[in-house]
Amino acid sequence: MSGHRGGAEEPGLVAAHRPARRLAADCPLLRRPGRGCERAVPGNAGGGLVTGARSCRTVLCVGALVLLVPACGADPGDAAALLRGDRAFARGEYEEALAEYRLALLRENPGEDGVVRAAHAYLALGRVDEARSLYEQAVAADESYANQAVSDFVALARREYEAGDSYGMASAMEAALHFRPGIVVEGLALPMARHYSNSGEYARARPLYLRALGQNRDDADIVFETALAHEEIGDCERALVYFDQFRELAPRRTAEVSWHVGSCSFQLSRELAEEGALDEALLYLDAMIDLAEPRPLLAQAYMDKGELLAQLGDCLSAVEAFRAVGDADPSGSGPLVGQARARVDEIRFGERGDAPC
Repeated sequence: MSGHRGGAEEPGLVAAHRPARRLAADCPLLRRPGRGCERAVPGNAGGGLVTGARSCRTVLCVGALVLLVPACGADPGDAAALLRGDRAFARGEYEEALAEYRLALLRENPGEDGVVRAAHAYLALGRVDEARSLYEQAVAADESYANQAVSDFVALARREYEAGDSYGMASAMEAALHFRPGIVVEGLALPMARHYSNSGEYARARPLYLRALGQNRDDADIVFETALAHEEIGDCERALVYFDQFRELAPRRTAEVSWHVGSCSFQLSRELAEEGALDEALLYLDAMIDLAEPRPLLAQAYMDKGELLAQLGDCLSAVEAFRAVGDADPSGSGPLVGQARARVDEIRFGERGDAPC
C-alpha cells in the first residue's frame, strides 16, 4: 500500500517507492514499449538479480504501472481527509476533526457536505460566527441545508443554556433565527427573554416573555417581568394589565409594583390629556395619587390634576388640587408650589374670560 511506513520492505514492492523517472528507467514497458529490459531490477525475495530477456516480465511492469499512479498523483492521505475528520469527530477530538475538514476544503473540493462537516465541527467548539458563515455558504448552494443549520444552532443554544452561558445561548439562537426567522424553541423562550431584559433589549425580550407566559400564566414572576418589559418600551397600557395580574397572583407583594403602576399611570394621564381625553386622564392621575408613587412625581401629579379639573370647570376641586401641591412637594417651597399658589389666586380673584375657572 502507498501508505506503508517503517519495517523491512518486501523486495517485490521496492519499485513502488522509487521516483517515477527511475521506475520508467527500470521497466522497459514504461520506458520503451516493445523492448526487453536493459538493466537489472529487484527480483525475488532472495534478492537475486534477473537480467536480460528473462528479467522483464509483463506482470512486473504492469504492477509497477499500477503502483506508479498514486505515486504520480495526489497524496492518498489527502483524499481521506474527510474520513479522518469523521473519525476524529466521533472520538470527540473536535480540533483535529476541524483541521481535517479544513484540509479537505482546501484540497479535495468535497462539496456542500464537506462545508457542513466543517461548520458542525466549529459548532462543537462553540465557534458560532465561523459556523454561521460556512452554513450560509452551504445554504446558498442548497437551501435544504438550512434545516441542518437550525438543528445544530439550537442544539448549541441548549448546551450553552445548560452550562449557564446566556450570551452563548443567545448567540446560537440568533444564528438559528437567521436561517429560520420566527423560530421559538420551547424551554428557551424564558431564558432568552431574561437575557435580553438583563441586557436592556426589552423590545426583543417582550415577544419571548409573551411566549413563556402562554405556558406559565400563574407564575407571578413571569407576569411581573412581562409587565416590566412592556413598561420599558413605553407600552404602559399593556404593562398595567400585567401589573394588575401580578397583584392578583401575589397580593402580599403589591408594594413591589406600586412604583411601576404609579409611574405608568402618570405617563398615561399625560398622553390622554394631550389627546383631549380629560376624564380618562383624570382617572389615571387619581390612581397614581392614591398610590403616592413615584413620590418625586406626586407634586406634579396634583398640579396636573388641578389643571384638568379647571379645564373641566370643577373650580373648587381644582383649587383643592393646587393647594395639595405644597404638601406633596418634598421641600415645600419648590417651583411648583409657587405656580400652584398663583393658579389658586387666578381662580379665586382673576378674570376668567372664556376659561371655566
